[in-house]
Amino acid sequence: MRWLRALLEWTAGFLLFVLFVVGILQVTSRYTGLMFVPWTEEVARLLFVWVVWIGAAAAGVRGSHIRFDFLVERLPRSVQVWIGTAVTLGVAGFLILLVYHAYEIVRSTSSTFITLNLSVKYTYLSVVVGASLMLLGLVGGLRGRSERQQGQGEP
Repeated sequence: MRWLRALLEWTAGFLLFVLFVVGILQVTSRYTGLMFVPWTEEVARLLFVWVVWIGAAAAGVRGSHIRFDFLVERLPRSVQVWIGTAVTLGVAGFLILLVYHAYEIVRSTSSTFITLNLSVKYTYLSVVVGASLMLLGLVGGLRGRSERQQGQGEP
Protein backbone atom coordinates (compact mmCIF):
# COMPACT_ATOMS: atom_id res chain seq x y z
CA MET A 1 0.00 0.00 0.00
CA ARG A 2 3.05 2.28 0.06
CA TRP A 3 2.66 2.95 -3.64
CA LEU A 4 -0.96 4.05 -3.14
CA ARG A 5 -0.01 6.26 -0.22
CA ALA A 6 2.78 7.91 -2.21
CA LEU A 7 0.54 8.34 -5.26
CA LEU A 8 -2.23 9.94 -3.20
CA GLU A 9 0.13 12.24 -1.33
CA TRP A 10 1.83 13.41 -4.52
CA THR A 11 -1.50 13.87 -6.29
CA ALA A 12 -2.96 15.85 -3.39
CA GLY A 13 0.19 17.96 -3.21
CA PHE A 14 0.14 18.66 -6.94
CA LEU A 15 -3.55 19.57 -6.90
CA LEU A 16 -2.97 21.82 -3.89
CA PHE A 17 -0.16 23.59 -5.76
CA VAL A 18 -2.39 24.09 -8.81
CA LEU A 19 -5.14 25.38 -6.50
CA PHE A 20 -2.66 27.84 -5.00
CA VAL A 21 -1.62 29.09 -8.45
CA VAL A 22 -5.25 29.45 -9.57
CA GLY A 23 -6.05 31.30 -6.34
CA ILE A 24 -3.16 33.71 -6.86
CA LEU A 25 -4.28 34.26 -10.46
CA GLN A 26 -7.84 34.89 -9.30
CA VAL A 27 -6.85 37.42 -6.64
CA THR A 28 -4.36 39.29 -8.80
CA SER A 29 -6.70 39.46 -11.79
CA ARG A 30 -9.55 40.69 -9.62
CA TYR A 31 -7.64 43.37 -7.73
CA THR A 32 -5.28 44.62 -10.42
CA GLY A 33 -7.88 44.71 -13.16
CA LEU A 34 -5.19 44.01 -15.76
CA MET A 35 -6.88 40.90 -17.07
CA PHE A 36 -10.24 39.20 -16.79
CA VAL A 37 -10.09 35.51 -15.88
CA PRO A 38 -13.67 34.35 -15.27
CA TRP A 39 -12.97 30.62 -14.92
CA THR A 40 -10.70 30.79 -11.88
CA GLU A 41 -13.52 30.62 -9.32
CA GLU A 42 -14.98 27.44 -10.79
CA VAL A 43 -11.58 25.81 -11.27
CA ALA A 44 -10.65 26.67 -7.68
CA ARG A 45 -13.92 25.18 -6.40
CA LEU A 46 -13.41 21.99 -8.39
CA LEU A 47 -9.77 21.67 -7.34
CA PHE A 48 -10.62 22.30 -3.69
CA VAL A 49 -13.15 19.47 -3.63
CA TRP A 50 -10.69 17.08 -5.28
CA VAL A 51 -7.87 18.10 -2.90
CA VAL A 52 -10.13 17.40 0.09
CA TRP A 53 -11.18 13.93 -1.10
CA ILE A 54 -7.73 12.85 -2.33
CA GLY A 55 -6.21 14.20 0.89
CA ALA A 56 -8.81 12.35 2.96
CA ALA A 57 -7.99 9.16 1.07
CA ALA A 58 -4.26 9.72 1.68
CA ALA A 59 -4.95 10.21 5.40
CA GLY A 60 -7.07 7.05 5.39
CA VAL A 61 -4.35 4.99 3.74
CA ARG A 62 -1.82 6.39 6.20
CA GLY A 63 -4.16 5.68 9.11
CA SER A 64 -4.01 9.25 10.38
CA HIS A 65 -7.69 10.11 10.66
CA ILE A 66 -8.70 11.25 14.12
CA ARG A 67 -9.61 8.48 16.56
CA PHE A 68 -10.84 8.65 20.11
CA ASP A 69 -9.34 5.54 21.61
CA PHE A 70 -8.52 6.58 25.17
CA LEU A 71 -11.31 4.35 26.53
CA VAL A 72 -10.57 1.44 24.21
CA GLU A 73 -6.90 1.42 25.26
CA ARG A 74 -7.95 0.64 28.83
CA LEU A 75 -9.72 -2.56 27.77
CA PRO A 76 -8.11 -6.01 27.44
CA ARG A 77 -6.28 -6.67 24.16
CA SER A 78 -8.87 -9.16 22.89
CA VAL A 79 -11.68 -6.63 23.39
CA GLN A 80 -9.61 -3.96 21.64
CA VAL A 81 -9.28 -6.22 18.60
CA TRP A 82 -13.03 -6.82 18.48
CA ILE A 83 -13.85 -3.13 18.86
CA GLY A 84 -11.27 -2.23 16.21
CA THR A 85 -12.81 -4.75 13.83
CA ALA A 86 -16.33 -3.45 14.51
CA VAL A 87 -15.26 0.15 13.94
CA THR A 88 -13.46 -0.80 10.73
CA LEU A 89 -16.53 -2.65 9.46
CA GLY A 90 -18.70 0.35 10.34
CA VAL A 91 -16.40 2.71 8.48
CA ALA A 92 -16.31 0.33 5.50
CA GLY A 93 -20.12 0.18 5.46
CA PHE A 94 -20.33 3.96 5.57
CA LEU A 95 -17.82 4.30 2.73
CA ILE A 96 -19.72 1.77 0.61
CA LEU A 97 -22.94 3.72 1.14
CA LEU A 98 -21.14 6.96 0.36
CA VAL A 99 -19.72 5.59 -2.89
CA TYR A 100 -23.10 4.20 -3.93
CA HIS A 101 -25.06 7.39 -3.28
CA ALA A 102 -22.37 9.66 -4.72
CA TYR A 103 -22.36 7.52 -7.86
CA GLU A 104 -26.13 7.92 -8.10
CA ILE A 105 -25.68 11.69 -7.91
CA VAL A 106 -22.99 11.55 -10.61
CA ARG A 107 -25.34 9.59 -12.87
CA SER A 108 -28.28 11.93 -12.34
CA THR A 109 -26.53 15.32 -12.44
CA SER A 110 -26.88 17.17 -15.71
CA SER A 111 -25.84 20.73 -14.87
CA THR A 112 -22.61 22.33 -16.03
CA PHE A 113 -20.23 24.97 -14.76
CA ILE A 114 -21.06 28.23 -16.50
CA THR A 115 -17.62 29.43 -17.56
CA LEU A 116 -15.92 26.05 -17.93
CA ASN A 117 -18.72 24.36 -19.86
CA LEU A 118 -17.79 21.27 -17.86
CA SER A 119 -20.25 18.95 -16.15
CA VAL A 120 -20.74 19.34 -12.41
CA LYS A 121 -20.51 15.54 -12.31
CA TYR A 122 -16.76 15.90 -11.93
CA THR A 123 -17.29 17.56 -8.56
CA TYR A 124 -19.35 14.64 -7.28
CA LEU A 125 -17.01 12.15 -8.93
CA SER A 126 -14.38 13.27 -6.42
CA VAL A 127 -16.53 11.76 -3.66
CA VAL A 128 -16.75 8.44 -5.52
CA VAL A 129 -13.01 8.35 -6.17
CA GLY A 130 -11.98 9.57 -2.72
CA ALA A 131 -14.29 7.26 -0.77
CA SER A 132 -13.32 4.29 -2.99
CA LEU A 133 -9.65 4.98 -2.35
CA MET A 134 -10.34 5.26 1.38
CA LEU A 135 -12.09 1.90 1.22
CA LEU A 136 -9.13 0.41 -0.66
CA GLY A 137 -6.77 1.80 1.98
CA LEU A 138 -8.98 0.43 4.74
CA VAL A 139 -8.91 -3.06 3.22
CA GLY A 140 -5.16 -2.82 2.70
CA GLY A 141 -4.71 -1.68 6.29
CA LEU A 142 -6.76 -4.62 7.55
CA ARG A 143 -4.69 -7.01 5.49
CA GLY A 144 -1.46 -5.50 6.77
CA ARG A 145 -2.69 -5.57 10.37
CA SER A 146 -3.74 -9.20 10.00
CA GLU A 147 -0.34 -10.15 8.58
CA ARG A 148 1.45 -8.32 11.42
CA GLN A 149 -0.70 -10.02 14.05
CA GLN A 150 -0.10 -13.46 12.52
CA GLY A 151 3.61 -12.78 12.46
CA GLN A 152 3.57 -11.85 16.14
CA GLY A 153 1.35 -14.76 17.13
CA GLU A 154 -1.47 -12.51 18.32
CA PRO A 155 -5.15 -13.08 17.51
